[in-house]
Amino acid sequence: MNIFVIMKRTFDTEEKITLSSGRIDDSGAEYIINPYDEYAIEEAIVLRDEHGGEVTVVTVGEEDAEKELRTALAMGADKAVLLDCEEVEELDQFSTASILAAT
Repeated sequence: MNIFVIMKRTFDTEEKITLSSGRIDDSGAEYIINPYDEYAIEEAIVLRDEHGGEVTVVTVGEEDAEKELRTALAMGADKAVLLDCEEVEELDQFSTASILAAT
């Protein structure tokens, strides 16, 4: 059984979020795997261990997301895929969904 888990990175729950010109200022912010996605990765690993196969974690982002992908690999995922979005002007929900659907 091959399992794909879509992962999103988010601000660390201990991080102080600041606004600058009406937008979130993420300079210097620490990111983590979204806690719900972390649960999904853990459950996928359990299923893989029971039934065989491999777990692939997929995320859309820039090079910064590699840290969270490495964390998923350290948790026990077999593969990690970073879908590069540097060419996308503004990464929103629609463009993220389009990138995932195309892949």
